[in-house]
Amino acid sequence: MDRPIAGTEGQSFDGGCHCGAIRFRAGGPLREVFLCHCSDCLKLSGTSWGASAAYKDHFHYLTEARPRWYRSSQGAERGFCADCGAQMFYRRDGRDMISIAPGAFDEGEMLYVGGQIFRHSHPAWGPVAPADILDLDTPDHANRGQRKMPDDR
Repeated sequence: MDRPIAGTEGQSFDGGCHCGAIRFRAGGPLREVFLCHCSDCLKLSGTSWGASAAYKDHFHYLTEARPRWYRSSQGAERGFCADCGAQMFYRRDGRDMISIAPGAFDEGEMLYVGGQIFRHSHPAWGPVAPADILDLDTPDHANRGQRKMPDDR
């Protein structure tokens, strides 16, 4: 896992949608939150989107209700509650991670923003995340030997 949050290993984190129909449990480690300012995230959520992530085999549902999945781009889909519309999940084909919106967790104090992608393509209406948040698209970031783009949003 790229950029796990220290102290989340072996812990369980519950969450769910706005109406409560979908409940889940994600086992740690959890990944830092990455913000995405791409055109898909802007169009689907109305603004930038952020997500932590957990391994798929550490994630399970606590209720019978399941998200409805929407193929939002080639190679990726987003999960939302069909009852209340809460967009909670993002997953890329062939990856062992599921990205989870920070607001979907019941308790979010353990989360923090670790980076952002597509910052420079964000519309002028802003606001965009502060410049002190690591910009994962910059050549400077890539030159430090880290990935240019995270595995999951």
